Amino acid sequence: GITVVCICRAWPSVVSRQPCRDLSLAAQMAELVNLCTGGRQWLGFQSLKVDAVVVCHEVRSLEVGPGEKVRVSFKMADRPLREEPPRLVEIGELYHLKGVQLDSIVTVGVWAMANDGHSRPCAELRIPMRHLITKCDGLLYHTWLMLESPGLDDSVASIGLMDTGGMSAGDALTQSLVNAPRQLYQPKACVSLCKAEDLGPSGLPLWVAEAPRPQRVAHWGPLLRSQQQHAVMCAAQHLQSSQAQRDQRAHSKQQLTSMEETAAAQDRELQSLREQLRHQQQSMGEEGHGQRARLDETSRAAEEQQALSEKLSQELAEVQGELENIGEEANTKIETANCKIRTLRAERDDAVRDVEKQSVEAKRLSDERDSLADEKAKLAEQKQALMKIVEDLHQTCVSAGLQMSARSARKSIDSFKFP
Repeated sequence: GITVVCICRAWPSVVSRQPCRDLSLAAQMAELVNLCTGGRQWLGFQSLKVDAVVVCHEVRSLEVGPGEKVRVSFKMADRPLREEPPRLVEIGELYHLKGVQLDSIVTVGVWAMANDGHSRPCAELRIPMRHLITKCDGLLYHTWLMLESPGLDDSVASIGLMDTGGMSAGDALTQSLVNAPRQLYQPKACVSLCKAEDLGPSGLPLWVAEAPRPQRVAHWGPLLRSQQQHAVMCAAQHLQSSQAQRDQRAHSKQQLTSMEETAAAQDRELQSLREQLRHQQQSMGEEGHGQRARLDETSRAAEEQQALSEKLSQELAEVQGELENIGEEANTKIETANCKIRTLRAERDDAVRDVEKQSVEAKRLSDERDSLADEKAKLAEQKQALMKIVEDLHQTCVSAGLQMSARSARKSIDSFKFP
């Protein structure tokens, strides 16, 4: 037989071992997935196949040529390759996958299409369904995943040049989920993958707050994973913006220092010119029209230098004002980000408390059901004992020659129905 290790989702500390005997391989696989996913049969493993819906919402940091448009393709790696080229769909277009199984691997290809219709592969990513069902709550909702070179895994596996260090496709997916929001400049794609019945009311993978509570509870894990990814991405972008602002302020300070040095040098030059002018006036006196003309020219030069110094002083004041505005804007953005982080933490704490309350209520209802079952069993035993007493009394009365209406008593007892 096969031994299945089942971890209860409501109480993570409870671990039980359940032997699977006299089951077919298909039934064993269905039971395994049913236990590991907390009873949620995401892919309907009674039939071992189900139709799913996948969509690529956005692709970032992908190098495409001028005039090229980004297209995506979807296929399952366990299907045999075909001669015709894959079907390319636009970003945001739904794609239906037929007959998805537990061991299927969904491959998302990213293509660059030119105006003449010619397309070339740019990147791809792989989604192993076994890992998605057992580790990711059975679906992806607006989730960012890292892209890799097209055909890299197949090429490496075929020639055996590299050792992956024991990393499986599921481990690679987990690493991609962690690194995608942190690597801002690496190619990545935002993907949703779910059953058709998990789509929103609009027929798109877009869940709304007005959804029924059981559906919101079932979708809480993927929604929380998507929110965490976007929070990490916002934090990374905020850190990058802060670094750029610090570099800009440092550059502005450097320019300010340079302008101050230039203004000081020009002021010293102006003072030197004035001193020269004064010496020339004292030495030249009233020596003629030619010397007066040179004196006027020197005065004009001094005035130009004075005007230039005032202009530089004005530019210096403008740079200082711009530096203060940048500092105020940075402080405002930091305060806004802190407010959002506090709000998200409060929402997370409320959700955790709600889950704990639901767990306690479920435990109470289970105990109450067990108590009612025990009481029902005791009443059944009392009923059987009472029937036996009536039968014995009837037999005794008949033996003694007494007339007794035992039939109505038995009918009354038999007609009693347990709740």
